[in-house]
Amino acid sequence: MPKIKDIPKIDRPREKFLQKGSDALSKSDLLAILLGSGMKGKNVRQLSENIIKKFGKNFLNITVNDLLEISGIGQAKALQIASAISLVKRFYADEKSNEIIIKNSQDILSLTYGLRDKKKEHLVCLYLNARNSLLKKEIISVGLLDKALLHPREIFYPATELNAASVILIHNHPSGDSSPSEKDNQIVEKIVQAGEIMGIPVIDFIIVSENNHYSFYEKLKKQKEGFDYIADGIQRTLFAMFEAEKPAYEITAEKIQENYFYIPQAKENHIQLHNRRYIGNKHKLLEWIFSIISKECGGDFFADIFAGTGVVSAVATKHFNHVLLNDFLHSNYAIYRAFFGNEAWDKNKIDNIIKSYNNIYSDDLDENYFSKKFGGKFFSSNSAKIIGFIRENIEKNKSNLTEREYYMLLASLLYTADKIANTVGHFDAYFKKEFINDSFFMKPIDPIDTQGISIFQEDSNLLAKKIKADIVYIDPPYNSRQYSRFYHVLETLTKWDKPKLYGVALKPEPENMSDYCRNNAKDKFAELIRDLDAQYLVVSYNNTYDSKSDSSRNKITLQEIEKILQTKGSTKVFEKNYRHFNAGNTNFNNHKEYLFVTKAKT
Repeated sequence: MPKIKDIPKIDRPREKFLQKGSDALSKSDLLAILLGSGMKGKNVRQLSENIIKKFGKNFLNITVNDLLEISGIGQAKALQIASAISLVKRFYADEKSNEIIIKNSQDILSLTYGLRDKKKEHLVCLYLNARNSLLKKEIISVGLLDKALLHPREIFYPATELNAASVILIHNHPSGDSSPSEKDNQIVEKIVQAGEIMGIPVIDFIIVSENNHYSFYEKLKKQKEGFDYIADGIQRTLFAMFEAEKPAYEITAEKIQENYFYIPQAKENHIQLHNRRYIGNKHKLLEWIFSIISKECGGDFFADIFAGTGVVSAVATKHFNHVLLNDFLHSNYAIYRAFFGNEAWDKNKIDNIIKSYNNIYSDDLDENYFSKKFGGKFFSSNSAKIIGFIRENIEKNKSNLTEREYYMLLASLLYTADKIANTVGHFDAYFKKEFINDSFFMKPIDPIDTQGISIFQEDSNLLAKKIKADIVYIDPPYNSRQYSRFYHVLETLTKWDKPKLYGVALKPEPENMSDYCRNNAKDKFAELIRDLDAQYLVVSYNNTYDSKSDSSRNKITLQEIEKILQTKGSTKVFEKNYRHFNAGNTNFNNHKEYLFVTKAKT
């Protein structure tokens, strides 16, 4: 079969489009441009002609599964075609449709008049698409609501069938009082948490009576009228708003106003810095943390010496002239270099490389180190083979990449691998019987535009002896769980040293083991505080020292932290109720996050 490069340039789809415009191209030519490449033994034009011929007039109704049945069409190409069709249909629908768009509670109330005079309690669910357009209105239950009897699947199973992006729930009170009962509060919490897990967020829960209504969204937003579910282009959900609630009280008895601070926002089809499952992730605590820092601290130099995901540093870059971030994990360091690096990089180059990676078929690949070790365990066999091939390819082509480009590709791979890993959020174990996600698809990262940043990969206690900063933010490991062991697969993928692995969890020899996860944690913390040269010390910690699980229990108590910090200067303590990230089976109630702020003695 002739290859596309063997066809005269003027007759190639892309060149013809540029020379003569879209009207000069056939349907198969236009589809060929969208596909980008063909397959072994069949060029892209022949492949597109086969697709057009197969579906004919039904082309606009084809699904991803339909496309996957065609030889030469993998998941990435199927998604490209299906997305393009959906985009066209979406724009057409916007012009032609009389669809119902839900912007606020007033739009919902117009759909509830039939509920207001019902003699029995009803629970109604509104299923919405990504544009908050109403897909379906469905009665979930009739009769008294009971948390024990209402199962989330009754709400979310139809949502998956409809491909709903979000839901809004409506409940009537025949009594005439729209105030939420204790059962209502329990049900809202149960459903909201289930929605977060399912990836179908609950936007609002509205209670209606004959003459009034109560919106949980309005209450949490503290707005009575004129609000919009989508503010500044970002849709808030009840889960996010519950997480962001102010603490019930603060030890210092001081009220901290949580002002707006720069938080990195989502960019479509790109990986964001915070898109990770990571123990101790502070993403949802950022506004609280920086509200306190802005009130209690001052200066231009901010140091984040246990940086973890790096989200605290990302906010800091927008408020301080110089930011230092440090972590001793190889994977975290690579991610910092990708998101925060100042080296040159070519966006088109990165996009094209990632596009080529998404067109790889596992059937065309040989087994490799990654697939042999982790395939069918931490990842599907197909995904592991692709991940291993891509990692090897990045390394082989390192000389053709700038430092920033190398780390950007590596970071994209790390985030992709993390998303489809067959785990609960870390790599201490993998599911033995569950279905393994087989949907590998890489996205480019969304780098953070910043200057004045320093990136380190050092032991924090050693680094403390070398640096001087205005504010040092300290978020050390809390318990006996070693991060280097929790994330050993990502560490191996980053280093690509192909180590010998041991045990059921397939871990390499121990490396980067933190003393903060051992019995001498208190001594190491005291040493750190003693050696730091800073005007302000800000320490994040939580109260898992009371956990029933030995591995979850803190190695330093809050009292010990406060006592050590007071040797450095005057210390204030702030607290916040917070649902922690629980990647295992530990059930820990009354979880609180603490922030210690110490002003050093002069």
